[in-house]
Amino acid sequence: MRQLIPFGRGMGIFDEMDDLFRGFSDAIRPMTRRYVPVDLYEENDEVIVNIDAPGFDPSQIEIKTYSDRVNVSSKVEEKAEEESGKTWYMRRGERAMNLCVTLPTEVDPERSQASFKNGVISLRLPKSKAVQGRVLELKQE
Repeated sequence: MRQLIPFGRGMGIFDEMDDLFRGFSDAIRPMTRRYVPVDLYEENDEVIVNIDAPGFDPSQIEIKTYSDRVNVSSKVEEKAEEESGKTWYMRRGERAMNLCVTLPTEVDPERSQASFKNGVISLRLPKSKAVQGRVLELKQE
């Protein structure tokens, strides 16, 4: 006698639902691409964070550093300008960035540095002294 498989291909209802929602999110993902490209790596005794922020004005970007994370936020409002002649197409809007990056190790916020070049925010976050450790001298008694 043949065994009936109610949800096809030997999958359970939860697997079927995962496939259903995965397909839906893959379909709308190109329309809702709102992530900010971030590079996070360690170099010597520093944590380096590079954040792509093209079109943002550096004077309108706020960066807050903590021992375990970095918050970066900015809001840019683009306004239409009056132009003489025929305008065939004009598009203006508002862009915002609100990003929280959790750091892999504890850093010293007081010694942190930030720079902005070619639309990229670069943060150099020195590791905390507690994380770097200290070499102890072993004394013979």
